[in-house]
Amino acid sequence: MNQLELLSPAGDLQIFKAVVNVGADAVYFGGDLFGARAYAKNFTMEEAAEAIRYAHIHGARAYLTVNTLLKNTEIERSLYTYLKDYVNAGIDAFLVQDFGVFSFIREYFPDTHIHISTQASLCTKYGAKFFEDLGAKRIVTAREISTSEISAIHEYCPDLEIESFIHGALCVCYSGQCLMSSILGGRSGNRGRCAQPCRLPYDAFDDTGNKLNKKGQYILSPKDFCTINHLPEMIEAGVNSFKIEGRMKQLEYATGVVSVYRHYIDEYLYRGAKNYSVSESDIQKLLDYGNRSGFTDLYLHKHNGPEMITFEAPSHKKVEGATVDISEKKKSVDCYIKALKGKDFSIKFISEDGREAIVAGDTVQEAKNKPTTREDIIKAASGLGNTQYMMGNIHVDYDDDIFLPVSAIKNARREAIDILSTSQMVDELPKTVIEFKELKSISNQRTATRCFVSISTAEQLDAVCGSDFVDEIAVPIHLFEKASPVFSGGIYISLPSILREEYVSNITIPDKAAGVIACSYDELGYLNKIDYPLDKVIIDHRLYTFNNRSIKLFKEQGYSLNCIPYELSLKELKHRDNRGSQMIIYSRIPMMITANCTVKNTVGCKKSNDIITIVDRKNESFSVACNCDYCYNTIYNSKKYVAFDLKDELDMLGVTDYRLDFTIENYKETKEVLDAYKGIFIENKPVHLHDNYTKGHLKRGVE
Repeated sequence: MNQLELLSPAGDLQIFKAVVNVGADAVYFGGDLFGARAYAKNFTMEEAAEAIRYAHIHGARAYLTVNTLLKNTEIERSLYTYLKDYVNAGIDAFLVQDFGVFSFIREYFPDTHIHISTQASLCTKYGAKFFEDLGAKRIVTAREISTSEISAIHEYCPDLEIESFIHGALCVCYSGQCLMSSILGGRSGNRGRCAQPCRLPYDAFDDTGNKLNKKGQYILSPKDFCTINHLPEMIEAGVNSFKIEGRMKQLEYATGVVSVYRHYIDEYLYRGAKNYSVSESDIQKLLDYGNRSGFTDLYLHKHNGPEMITFEAPSHKKVEGATVDISEKKKSVDCYIKALKGKDFSIKFISEDGREAIVAGDTVQEAKNKPTTREDIIKAASGLGNTQYMMGNIHVDYDDDIFLPVSAIKNARREAIDILSTSQMVDELPKTVIEFKELKSISNQRTATRCFVSISTAEQLDAVCGSDFVDEIAVPIHLFEKASPVFSGGIYISLPSILREEYVSNITIPDKAAGVIACSYDELGYLNKIDYPLDKVIIDHRLYTFNNRSIKLFKEQGYSLNCIPYELSLKELKHRDNRGSQMIIYSRIPMMITANCTVKNTVGCKKSNDIITIVDRKNESFSVACNCDYCYNTIYNSKKYVAFDLKDELDMLGVTDYRLDFTIENYKETKEVLDAYKGIFIENKPVHLHDNYTKGHLKRGVE
């Protein structure tokens, strides 16, 4: 079993030091760039360097969050200098979502550890293996997976470190699969600026207009996660880093939660699983530090359920005055002093871990007036109050009739303690830093763009088969046999948005398929496992080829086809490598992919692939489609996404395919969109679009 690590968040330097003092083995924090909590206070470089030194002196580790999606300009202009400063300061690992950032760190800082963020939505051993083979040291599992799924990952990748959340806020959406805040308000969760629309009230209605939610309106708001009762189970499943959520939380919360989990991890190590039990008073402490309508541990054993939703009270509540004693953790040092007449004065400190520091001073003189006493020497040598050390035993070898200036003793003491502090880092070899080379920009060439259509239903297939300009289509696995005899072009298989271990057996790819659209790293890992031809794989928009570094690494691995993500503007797309890219120009944007099911949470599981509607406080309606084959919901935007009237600008991007994604449209709606596409893109006719629609981020972009 790998060493267990209790991993705490820290929103500022004070919290960082405090959580180390109450027992955190490691701390994750954000700098002033590229972190998933852009509205947190975050650390300056000077504060970060001090935090890293403090952690290392106390035997802890420090991890920097670089877990957002980066644009080309950010990577090429800012990332290298930013990360280099942290590497030189001794950072232990970077926490990463973006595939391009992963590639960047691997290239320029090759021996700095990379941890793959929960934003990568990793649910299976296949996704874990995908990143392990590329050099990741650790993965952070999706919050939605169970201990049995974690165990399967550990058994398949025994040398890969597994980090899992154990306490704090839950997203209702699979992390990294949420565009709701981004599309509705321009605050992208993928860029660290989530506005938390999941915490707002919604009413749910079926297709006849019947209201479904009876318990309350907060149907997308999960309770906070608390796994304190299940630590032995998680440890035995293979988790070795236990992560507390909360970089936006206050000092009392962070230290309080860390102190409770520290106690119970130590209890497990000391007493074992058989004698492990959690007191009601400690559960109450955790509740007092903060909760949302209580706690849930449901994901550890079940896929979803209404008992984990707040329904009536989504806000985070705490009990004022719930605090924990925070005394600075200091290391004991023994002190050895020689003050013999006619010989050099010396002071030596030996720390509890055996490190030594010795400083020699001036020659000790005979006293002409008042001699320096043993008590004078001890007092001057013992002033360790502002350091990380406390005095243990002190040994003084001295002559009675000597004179030794107190200032000389103090100066020697300070120098020796500085040497001892620095020696904490002696065993840490300097990390490799490779000279930076900017990735050359791409000049996109206008190409003859094909039409690619993704469909979800049989009636959409009927509409597509009447459109002779469609070059290729993508269908769910269950529609392939119906599509194959009626569509003459290439037919791809659309893999599910999320793949879980229990549904891998559902994935059967017909030999006749032109290829597949892969939506997750788990699916890429699975395709690698079955030796599927990588040149037949389309990297979907959900895998965020946000920058040219991500595209480059995918191509180096053998993936030549991809789909442009939704959050890039036309201006940014001009500098993206669009060769081999699809661009979605019609869809209902998938705002969230959720493990929780709104139908199950309101009226009970029906296993019927229902489509319901949720309505927000502004009376905007969002369709929620149940995918019961793979047990997830997709929440679609209220407005259709249409970019047809930007044809002239789109044609200059050099993409390979224009893609139309049909999800919940009926035959008539599908046919209308196809006819509009034909008129504008094939026949060059002016076509007026009647619907209220959005262009997404093509004009406004995201911060």
